[in-house]
Amino acid sequence: MRPPASARPAGRLARTIALVGLTAGLLAAAPAAVSAATSDPGDATTGDAAARGCERAFDRAVRAYVETTARRDLDGFAALLHPDVTSVFASDGEVLDGKRATVDWLRGFFADDSWTQSFSVAKQTVVGCHTGFVLFDSVYAVPATGTRVPLLIGVSYTYHHGRWLVLQNQDSVGRI
Repeated sequence: MRPPASARPAGRLARTIALVGLTAGLLAAAPAAVSAATSDPGDATTGDAAARGCERAFDRAVRAYVETTARRDLDGFAALLHPDVTSVFASDGEVLDGKRATVDWLRGFFADDSWTQSFSVAKQTVVGCHTGFVLFDSVYAVPATGTRVPLLIGVSYTYHHGRWLVLQNQDSVGRI
């Protein structure tokens, strides 16, 4: 459900807010995150040990999402994206299909240094070495204008060729 028009940022700001959420997630998984999101050879065991290894790698991928966003590290964030990633923006319902469209959008978003964004993990789930999900309670802010937009950002991951990659990123205006 979309918030009333009066509660939604308009135009470019709305897309920027939505992309900030996506960017934050993706940036955190920057080049440093890429190596962190890749499972260690010692984690490639069977049973519970393998599951724990995948959970630790997932934690590193989530951290990378946040950190690459904070650094506005386009290459690092792009490294966290699955080729078929989909991003959905709450502000206007815009959908970006695929890594190329997402990276193209992020390029402009990261070039803008006027914003900040906070991330607090509200929920995190990992299912073996298959799928993972994180829900962030977030605030996108532009200090110069006093703009503060509370966001919930849901990021779904898939374990692909030994790495956790973002498959879907969706934000909605609001708080938990």
